[in-house]
Amino acid sequence: MKNYLARPLAIGAVAFTLLTGTTTFGQSLSELSLEDLMRLDAGRVFGASERSQPVTEAPSSVSFITAEDISRYGYKTLADILHGVRGLYVSDDRNFSFLGARGFGKPGDYNSRILLLVNGHRVNDNVFGQAEIGAEFGLDPATFERVEIIRGPASSLYGDSAFFAVVNVITRTGSAMDGSSVTYETGSNGTQMVRGMVGSRLSNGLDYAVSATVEGSDGVNRLYFPEFDSPETNNGVATGLDGYQFGQYYGRLNYGNLTFTGAYGRRRKDIPTASLGTLFNEQIEREQTTDRHTLFDVEYARPVGGSRVTLRGAYDRFTSNGFYPYDGEPFGQRVVVGFNDVVGTSWTVGGRITRPLPKQMLILGAEYINNVDQDYTSGYQGLGEPIVATDGSSQRRALFMQDEIKLGAHLILNAGLRYDGYEEFDRVTPRTALIFMPSAHQSFKYLYGNAFRAPNVYEKIEFYFGPEVASLRPESIDTHEVVWERYTGDWLRTSVSGYWYKADNLITQKATDDPNAFFGVTYVNEGEVRAKGFEFEAQMRLWRGAEGHMSYALQEAIDQATGEILPNSPRHMGKARVSAPLFGAGSSLAVEVLTIGSRQTLSGNWTGAAATANLTVVKPIGRTFEIFGTVRNLFDVDYSVPASQEHVQDTIPQNGRTFRVGLRVKLPL
Repeated sequence: MKNYLARPLAIGAVAFTLLTGTTTFGQSLSELSLEDLMRLDAGRVFGASERSQPVTEAPSSVSFITAEDISRYGYKTLADILHGVRGLYVSDDRNFSFLGARGFGKPGDYNSRILLLVNGHRVNDNVFGQAEIGAEFGLDPATFERVEIIRGPASSLYGDSAFFAVVNVITRTGSAMDGSSVTYETGSNGTQMVRGMVGSRLSNGLDYAVSATVEGSDGVNRLYFPEFDSPETNNGVATGLDGYQFGQYYGRLNYGNLTFTGAYGRRRKDIPTASLGTLFNEQIEREQTTDRHTLFDVEYARPVGGSRVTLRGAYDRFTSNGFYPYDGEPFGQRVVVGFNDVVGTSWTVGGRITRPLPKQMLILGAEYINNVDQDYTSGYQGLGEPIVATDGSSQRRALFMQDEIKLGAHLILNAGLRYDGYEEFDRVTPRTALIFMPSAHQSFKYLYGNAFRAPNVYEKIEFYFGPEVASLRPESIDTHEVVWERYTGDWLRTSVSGYWYKADNLITQKATDDPNAFFGVTYVNEGEVRAKGFEFEAQMRLWRGAEGHMSYALQEAIDQATGEILPNSPRHMGKARVSAPLFGAGSSLAVEVLTIGSRQTLSGNWTGAAATANLTVVKPIGRTFEIFGTVRNLFDVDYSVPASQEHVQDTIPQNGRTFRVGLRVKLPL
């Protein structure tokens, strides 16, 4: 691992020493306005305060991925995007993608400690609290204008699940698309994809954007799992059980003060791992999940007097169907198929007022969520009534405020507070930031935040986990962080941060003798974690149109009950990417290198450290055509990630070398 990290660390040290020097790549610092500097990374953020502001003034440590980055580096899912972001890491169990942040990446956790937003609207489902980031997310990254990664607790604005970070996906407008295109891609493992997009801003002010994407793949044809290596289970080889199909549809309309966003995604995934005790390599009644997401969001915003008033209404629906083949001998059959059906439906209404005051920016807001459906059904097909059939619903309401006060020419105090009212409990969460700005191009921040995660519907199913789960209460986290951000000329942006957090009352699974717990386990509020870390990030505009980005994270997250490092918690992560024009304007060659340290599995073993590289080439042909290709895991590195308790396996292998090539046809309107 030391060899993997030596180069990123050396580059980081060089970039760090340049902070006090002058640049020869562009204008001198004194000649640049803040807006000039922001062009380096589109450095304004919305999700940190629910208003657009310079990143140097935001009460958080923030990273960005732009539409240009997504295209240049060939990102196909939100998971691809986040895997390259400072301090984040993704584990794929060959069904779902799970996100780790700041040393916390519990195997099998449903991403419920990360809040996922689309244009500022919550999209975590209301049954598992899950932020889905793979193809199951339901939105094509080609429709993203940018992705904001806002670190640290943010429950003072967003409530539940804004625990370790907020990921805000901002989608593309018609004016950003400015035309139509059709894209076809093919690649390894039988991958085929077709996408159509059209968008424009009309002379009457109507802005529209529409996109549709369909994709299918056979997946990896042969996957070997040594835990199943016996003649009765095909010598541990799962054959042809890794495929998927999905469709993703997106539309956005804006006219005057009104914006409508709609999206629908459906993904079906075959599962080769025989999770949850299912039959291994079952070819007829395959283990499979199907997830669907529907979103309709309407936002109305306009100035009223000296304030800006924003009103929002939204409808969300999440459904999931899982099919699980089990040994049917006890029932006189070859196979019985278990099923899980999940339906989550909610309505949301809310509003906020942003009011500039002398040396202040005040935000007041309210939100109401009606979870109409929170239903979970499980049983065996054709064998009587379901084992579990919950028909739940709930409501919650919230009030929040945030005040940004300029205490002088160089000092900003940002304070926020939110009240969340649930049917079982109430919660008040604060956040404070003290920001010292010796110039418009540099800031020093002290950040404190508190956040919570409420127990989700699944964790409170008494048939599975016993009556004890009825007493579950929210988890909480307190974080202290110091951040230094600086723009050096028009070519370099750097961010250095150190943090410490404690997470208490974590909802943890443990064994129980209670005969009313079907699985023999229950959930309790017993987990405690203490963590500290250091992160460095540098974004560079280099010569002749080349751009570079690098980051390093050092972290340590300790389970207080055992004194051990958390499972699936790497100590080191180093990431770097660089792109440069190739064969003229509009073309690019982009390379991304991702390194991650060893991680402990649930059984106490350790995975090896891994370093993977991705390569993407984009080449326009005239004004109409564009060809491109991506190779992921360029050097075919063999590596695995820790498995969850759902698996017999200790680790799950990740994809080796894969490729995709495509043709895009661009047509003006």
